[in-house]
Amino acid sequence: MGKYDFVPRRKNLQSLAQHGLTPIDAKNEILDLVVEDYYKGPKLDLDPNRAGDIWEFKKDIDGITFYVKIKIVIENGNEILKCIGFHEDDFA
Repeated sequence: MGKYDFVPRRKNLQSLAQHGLTPIDAKNEILDLVVEDYYKGPKLDLDPNRAGDIWEFKKDIDGITFYVKIKIVIENGNEILKCIGFHEDDFA
C-alpha cells in the first residue's frame, strides 16, 4: 500500500482514545476491510476543494460497530489513502 493519512478530527481522535486505539490501529483495521464491511459509495465528496469519491464502511471491532469513511486522493502523482472518519457508528 502507498501512503496513508489519518485526518485528526476531534470525533475520530476521541473515539480512538475511548477505545484504546491509535491511528496505526485504525490503518490496520482499514487494511483488513472486507466486502461485508461495505456500507455506501462511491459518492462524490461534497467539499468543492476536495474532489474525489468517498467510500463508507461499518466494521465490528471488539463487538463495537465503527463507521469508517475513506477516500483515495492523488497528491504529487502519489495515491494517498485518507481516513476521513473513524468512530463509533452513530448512523445506525
